[in-house]
Formats: sequence, structure tokens, C-alpha cells
Amino acid sequence: MINSLLFFFASIVAGLLLYPALIAWAQRSAMGLDAPDSLRKKHTAPIPRLGGVPVMIVLLLCTAALMFLRPEVMGEWSVVIGCATLIFSMGLWDDIRPLSAKVKFLGQIGVALLAYSMGLQVDKVTYPGGNFTTDLGVWSLPITVFWLIAIPNIVNLIDGFDGLAGGLGLFMSVTLGVVAFASEQLPVAWFSFTLAGVLVAFLMFNFPPAKIFLGDGGAYLVGFCIAAISLRSSNKGSVAAVLFVTVVALGLPILDTTLALLRRALRGFPLFHADDEHIHHRLEKLGLSKRRILLMVYGVCVVLSLVGLSIFWSQGRTMPIAIGVVFLLAAFAVHYLRYFTGWQDFQKLFGTSGGRRKVVRYALLQARLMDMEVDRCETPGEFQSVLLTALRRVGLEEGSAGVGKECEVRLSYNGDQPLVLHAPSANEDNAAHWRRIAHCFAPAWKKAHEKWPDIAP
Repeated sequence: MINSLLFFFASIVAGLLLYPALIAWAQRSAMGLDAPDSLRKKHTAPIPRLGGVPVMIVLLLCTAALMFLRPEVMGEWSVVIGCATLIFSMGLWDDIRPLSAKVKFLGQIGVALLAYSMGLQVDKVTYPGGNFTTDLGVWSLPITVFWLIAIPNIVNLIDGFDGLAGGLGLFMSVTLGVVAFASEQLPVAWFSFTLAGVLVAFLMFNFPPAKIFLGDGGAYLVGFCIAAISLRSSNKGSVAAVLFVTVVALGLPILDTTLALLRRALRGFPLFHADDEHIHHRLEKLGLSKRRILLMVYGVCVVLSLVGLSIFWSQGRTMPIAIGVVFLLAAFAVHYLRYFTGWQDFQKLFGTSGGRRKVVRYALLQARLMDMEVDRCETPGEFQSVLLTALRRVGLEEGSAGVGKECEVRLSYNGDQPLVLHAPSANEDNAAHWRRIAHCFAPAWKKAHEKWPDIAP
């Protein structure tokens, strides 16, 4: 226990020394800064998104200490830290020079396959009570790869709000550290508490208003470490209670990710298409402050972590209770956050999704063409003419909405004069649909502003 606390507090101190220096360096060098754009990035000044760098440094030092204290674990921890370094490096590259979603996904698959080939894998599924064990056989590879890809992406998807991904990683690492300590797997516990400690330091600079962001590199790193720790905590290659603990403790981000993938699939958007309808965005629209939202989310994460730990401590006897808690959480979130207010809304969504999917696909295609037109056009006037033609083709007209059943949507960039558009809208649901259509063109409008700073409607 003493060593776990030493790793925990040493990583806090290391983080508190590294983060101020990194923030100052990033601001001076303008390296890895995340500039506001008034689209999805609402912060008022450029903020470094290199928060994963100190996490990586501290974890490397932790692994070196593990190998010194327990030389027999050198092989297995070399796999963990090596693959973690690879997935972090890919994310860091994306933070500095953005990569396409396909490149990142293929990179994640490559890292997961490498980890599997080097022994970080799921071979058997053991029920927490030990009542039965199933040998996965050929399913071992896809399940392991899915696990090592899913957790980093879940952490990354929820990282759209100050303090959220860091807090989630903190609760998960503490939970897994407790499980490892109770299982007498001390190297796993030390690594987990090291991750928890450096995330405590990170949150001191990421809590609203944030001075640094975790970035894709940090989110992928934290997620991969959580996935790898849960596999390392399993005994002799079998999935014990720790994986059930991980799934339950990740209940909130798993629910958020599931809802995001469902709504994007139904609406015809790519699965990794960013939007502002995550759970934390919904809470913000209800008028809650960022700090209050964080405290609410943290409270849910603590409860789910305790429920997950109860599965481990009870040897699976509390599994039905855990399933019930997660189900009630999902039902409450869907209703309270107004994803669906009743059965009629659910039927309406499926009834209108077919026609809207075609409109969305066409709008996405036109938006990609507009992105190319920014490079092709020589003057802002030429681009605006092409853009307005494309907007008319998807149903959006220039000018303010009339007095009828029309809605007004706006394209803006960094507070500049917005491009005002109007579209037919019989109700708020249709108005939201047209706002999403208009938002498809936001990246091209942003790119046009960067090419022609004086462009105006």
C-alpha cells in the first residue's frame, strides 16, 4: 500500500512540475495550440492541446521504476508501454498536424494487433463467481482488438468538455488500482495509481476554465492504458471480474458513445462526425454551469465505479443490481435530456430518417466540394457565389427568415459577420435538422476565412 501511495503522490508532483512548463512553452512556440473557431471550440483564446505529454513522460518513468523493482515483469510491461507510446504518438501527431479519421482508425487497429501478437490478449471469459469459463478460441483476436480500440475512442469522444475525460480517466484508474491491489497484483496497482496521480495534476490545469487540453494523444493514451490495465489485471489470460468492473464503471461514456453512434447512423452522418448533442452538451443547454455539470458527471462516475467494484468484491453476486443501475441510468438520461420524450418521438425519428438521410448525404457531398472550391477559387466573391449555389441545392437560401414557417440558421467564424440563411421549418425538430445541414458547410466557411480574412457575406 505504501508503494502505491508513493507512486500516486510522486506522479502528482511530477505533473505539477511538468504542466506549467509545458503550457508556457506551447504558448511561446505556438506549438499544438487549439484555436477557437466559434463552431465547436467555444474557448476565447488559443489553448495547448498537449496535455498527454506529461502523462506519457510520467508513465515512462513509472514503467522504468516497475522494471527496476520487479525485473520479472519487464516483458509484459514493455508491451503495454510500447503500444501506449505508439498510440499516443499517433494522437500527438494528429494534435499538431490533423490526420484523417481513416488513418487514425487504421493506426489504432495496427497497435491493437501488435499488442495482441505480443501477448496482451483475452483468451478466456470467466464469470466473476467462477461458475463457468468459456474459451474464446478464434474470437480472442477480434474481441481483444475491439477492446483495445473501443476504450481509447470512448475516452476521446467524451473529451469535448473541460475536466471530463481527465476526470473519467482518474476514476477509472483508481478503480482498477483498487482491484489490482485487492488481487495482490502490485505492479498493476502501481501503474494504475501513477496514472491517477498525473491525471490529478492535469485536472488542476484542465478544470474550467481550462489552461490545457488533453488532446487526441492524451485521450488515446489514457483510454489505451485503461484497456491494457484491465487486461493485465486478469488472471492467467482469462477475463475475470475486472473487465465487468471496467464496463460498468464506464457506463456513462459508453451510453454517451452509443447514443452518438445511433443518432449519427440514423441521420446519415459519418459515425465520427462531431456534433454538440453529447450528454454534457445537453446538460449545458438546460442551463447548468460547466462546474455543476462536471460535479454531476463525477458523481455518476463514482456511483458506477462503486457498483463495478461491488461485482468484484461479491464475486458476481451483485451483477443483476449493476445491470439494473446501468439500465435505469440509460432510461433516465434518454428521457431527462430529451433525446426522446415519448414513444411518438421514437416512431417519428425512424419515420423521417429515411428521407433526411438522403438530404444529409447530399449536403455532406456538397460540403466536401466546397472545401475543394476554397483551394480552386481565386477570389472570395467567386467562392461565395459557388457556396450560395450549393446551399440552395440543399434547401438553404440566403437572407433572414420570413414571417411564415421558416427558420433562420447562421454560419459564422470567430465572431465575424455571419452568413444568414433560411430554410423551411414547420417545427423545432425540422429547425434542428436544417441547422445540422448548415453546419456541414461550417468547415469550408472556416477554411475560406483563413484564406481570405476579409471575406464577408
